[in-house]
Amino acid sequence: MCGIAGVFGNPESDLEVKKMLVALGHRGPDACGIYTAGDLSIGNTLLKITGDMPQPLTGIGALVFNGEIYNFRELKAEIGIKTDSDTELLFSLIETGVRKGNSPINAVFSALSKVNGDYALAYVCGRELVIARDPSGVKPLFYCSGERMEKPEIAFASEKKALACAGRKAKPFPQGGILSFNIENRKIAEKVVERSIKTKPPEERISVEKEALFHLKAALERAVELRLTSTAGIAFSGGIDSTFLAAIAKRIDPDISLYAVGLPDSHDIAQAEYAAQAIGMKKNLKVHFLSPKEIEAAVPQVIYATESTDPMKVTIGLPLYIVAKTAGEDGKRVLLTGQGADELFGGYSRHEGFFDQGPDVLDREIYSDLENISTINLERDDMVTMANSMELRVPFLDKDVIKTGLAVSPELKIVKKDGLYTRKYILRKAAEGLLPPEILWKEKKAMQYGTGVQKVLDWLARDSGFSKKQGKHIEKYLMQVASEKRFRFVNER
Repeated sequence: MCGIAGVFGNPESDLEVKKMLVALGHRGPDACGIYTAGDLSIGNTLLKITGDMPQPLTGIGALVFNGEIYNFRELKAEIGIKTDSDTELLFSLIETGVRKGNSPINAVFSALSKVNGDYALAYVCGRELVIARDPSGVKPLFYCSGERMEKPEIAFASEKKALACAGRKAKPFPQGGILSFNIENRKIAEKVVERSIKTKPPEERISVEKEALFHLKAALERAVELRLTSTAGIAFSGGIDSTFLAAIAKRIDPDISLYAVGLPDSHDIAQAEYAAQAIGMKKNLKVHFLSPKEIEAAVPQVIYATESTDPMKVTIGLPLYIVAKTAGEDGKRVLLTGQGADELFGGYSRHEGFFDQGPDVLDREIYSDLENISTINLERDDMVTMANSMELRVPFLDKDVIKTGLAVSPELKIVKKDGLYTRKYILRKAAEGLLPPEILWKEKKAMQYGTGVQKVLDWLARDSGFSKKQGKHIEKYLMQVASEKRFRFVNER
C-alpha cells in the first residue's frame, strides 16, 4: 500500500512529482522514490506490507504500484520467480509481456487479467504511459489531461490534493480502467485496451440455495484468509458483516483484534460488545470511547482526508478515521472492513423497492451499485484510513466473492414473507453456525448514527450558529471549518 503520482509532458515533471509526493507522504511513511525520463516522471511513497521492494521498479520500463496482489504466491510459483514482493511479481509479468513483443498496454492487461487484488498503477515504457485501476476501485486514483493549454500534459495521483497542490483539477480514474497515453506532435494520443478487466455480469446464475451457500462460504473464507497478516485488525461494529468477517478470521488467527468506536452510551458500542461476547471474542475487542471534543478535533482531519465537506462523507468517514488511528496506535497496518456486502447482497432499504419491481430490476441496481461503489464509498474509506498510514482491505469485494455474489439469483438476496423483507438473506444463511440468530437476523443502524457521531456534529453545527431549521446546518459548519483551514482543494470536481 502506498501513494503514487506522475506527470507526462512537462519539462519540470520531476519537480512536479516531488511536490505531489510530499502531499502523499501520509500514504507511505517508509520510503519515497522517483523515476524520470525527459518530460515524464513517476513516483511512489511506500507503506511496507508485503515484501520490502523500493519503488519505482525499473527494467525495460518502470512501474509504480499501490495495492496488494492477494494471489501473488500462487502466481510466483506458476512462473518460477523467487520474491516476497507482489510488486516485483507484477513487474515481472508486465516486462515478460513486453519482451514477447506485446505493446505496453496489452502487457499490463495480460498481467492484470491473472491478478486477484486491489491496485492502482502506472507503467512507463519508452514514450508510453499506462495507467490502470482495480475493477472495484478499492484503491483510489485521480487524473487530468490536457488542462495546461500551453503544452499537452497528463498527470495522476492517489489523491486529488496532490494534483491540487500544482494547480490541477482532477477526476476519478474509472474502476477497472486501463488507459495508455502518448504525447506526439503536441497532441495526447489516448488508447483503450481492447478487452476489459471491469466487473462483468455473470454468465450463469446460481438459483439453488444449497449450491449458493457452498460457493459463497468457500469464496469468502478464502478472501479473508488472503487478506490477513500479523499486523491486521478488523473494524468491528457488531453488525452481520463485520461479525461474520471476525468469526471467519478467528479460525485463522484466534488473536485477531477487533476495533470499535462510539460515544459511551452509543448503539454501536453496546452492539459490538454483545456480538464479540456472542462469538467468543470478547478478549479480542478493543473499544475506543469517543468524546465530543475528540470528534470536533478530528473534523478538520477528516475533511482534509476525504477532500470534501459532504456531511455524509464526513459523518461516515469520521468513526472509521478514528478506528484506523486507534488500530495504528496498537501497532496495526492493515484494517479489514465489511464494505461491499450491502451492495453485493441487497442490504439497503432501497433494494426492497427494486425487488418489488422484479428480480431483474434488483439485479441491475446491484450491478450499478458495484459500478459506482468507488466514488460513493471506497475512496472515502481509503483516504480516512490512509490518513493514518493504515491499509484498507475489503474481503466482500474480492474478485471471486464478487463473481459468486453476482451469480447468486436476486431471489436469494432479498426474501419477502408476510409483507416483511429479509435483506442479505443468502449472506445471513452463510453465517449460520458461526453467529447466533439474534445477530444473524438483526438490522443494524448506519455507522454515523450508531456511533453517535451524527448527534455530535449536529450539536457542533448549531453551537457554531447554524440553524437546523434553515437547513444544511452541518454542511455549512463543515464548509466553515474547511474555509478556516484554507482547504482550497475541497469539493473540487
